[in-house]
Amino acid sequence: MRNLKKDSLSLVETVALSAAVMAPSVSMALNVSLITGLAGYSVTIIFLISVVITFCVSATIIKFNQMFSTSGSLYKFTEYGLGKKAALVSGWALFLAYFTLVLGVSAALGSYLSSLLATLHIHVGWLPISLFLSLVMWVLAYRDMNVSTRVMLALEGVSISLILILAGVIFFKVGLHGMSWAPLSFGSNHFSAVAEGIVMGLLSFAGFECASALGEETRNPKKMIPLVIMGTIAGIAIFFLISSYAQVIGYGVTPTGIQELSNSTMPLSDLADKFVSKQYAFLVVLAITMSLFSCVIGCVCTGARILLSMSRDGHLHKSLSGIHGKFKTPHVSVNTMMTASLLLQILFYLVTRGDGKDLYDDSAYVTALSMLVAYMFVNASGIAYFYRNKIWNIYQLIVPVAAIVAMLYTAYSNLYPIPPFPMNLAPYITVGFIVVMLIVSRLTKHDTNLQNIDPVDQEVSYGPYD
Repeated sequence: MRNLKKDSLSLVETVALSAAVMAPSVSMALNVSLITGLAGYSVTIIFLISVVITFCVSATIIKFNQMFSTSGSLYKFTEYGLGKKAALVSGWALFLAYFTLVLGVSAALGSYLSSLLATLHIHVGWLPISLFLSLVMWVLAYRDMNVSTRVMLALEGVSISLILILAGVIFFKVGLHGMSWAPLSFGSNHFSAVAEGIVMGLLSFAGFECASALGEETRNPKKMIPLVIMGTIAGIAIFFLISSYAQVIGYGVTPTGIQELSNSTMPLSDLADKFVSKQYAFLVVLAITMSLFSCVIGCVCTGARILLSMSRDGHLHKSLSGIHGKFKTPHVSVNTMMTASLLLQILFYLVTRGDGKDLYDDSAYVTALSMLVAYMFVNASGIAYFYRNKIWNIYQLIVPVAAIVAMLYTAYSNLYPIPPFPMNLAPYITVGFIVVMLIVSRLTKHDTNLQNIDPVDQEVSYGPYD
């Protein structure tokens, strides 16, 4: 039985995957306008609250990574505290989050590049572009992980740098008289509007834990991965606060400015055109396109490793645990994800004739809700596992409890009052997918032997808690 390439990823390469999956420049390009539409100018305070919740959620995940090294990420961590049945629910929720990111971000990539080419008087629809680039991303995710991470790091680094330069120019040109505390206040927003915005804020941090799926491949993973998770959240949080504030200030804290920001499909490009030049706006759109590209690769790499882990445990057809002989990647799982993504993009276009950005917007709530499910399960698992094994005392458990409460309230506020179509379908899609895949897991379940089990399980003794 082949294994993933052990000790092959350095600190820089592990950081690259985290940065690519979180795709901070994509979040600033797509999610700020969504939050503005929900909660007006209170964008930066919403990101600040999302940072606090994310750090609370991450505490349990960081602790698990200090103890175990696995490719199963939150799926395996949930199993240690809550057992195999709960782990399957968590695993499928987490997989759905990564798959919908692959689907939505691939479509948004096609849409952005189509708009970019239009500025050069080259008119190509988003779907052909998305399908072609999906094939390129498929090849990169299929091949050696070292190659993929280097590509992702270079692309994300360029896009973040360009956006930070733009923010600096905006601050300089608006001057002190153009600054405002409004983005750091709630204004007249109701709690429900703030909670809806927080879901989008948390979506921007979605995937912060993805380095957990590299437990078999990272050097010194029990030290390296916790460091990467903490550092990535902190660094990207600063970037989000600066960039989101700059966008609100750039458009202006007025009803007209907020309306323009919420309606803009390319706010960073518009701001670059206004404050710098059309050429710089072109570069910003190109940078966001590159970030979208790297995000898809990272999500495929992470999602495929979750499928690999569930297959190793006997919960999916054993073919999904296949590892490429040369590249040491979960190539069967990669092929499965990318094939499904291509087919659904085509189906979406045939049924709706909508833009790729519409597919991203429609799938974003499913991504956010499924991530919330996975994060709640892993924090509940941490409470159970760390308490009964006397790893954390009662006071330390306050952090995961607070995280669960915050996520439950956020989820509830996005379920009631019932949001408009198609966002109202997100809970049904999330629950329906998990139920269907639990049935699939039951039907395809197969016996495993020691060689097929996730290597971390060979180190762990569950004792009476199995």
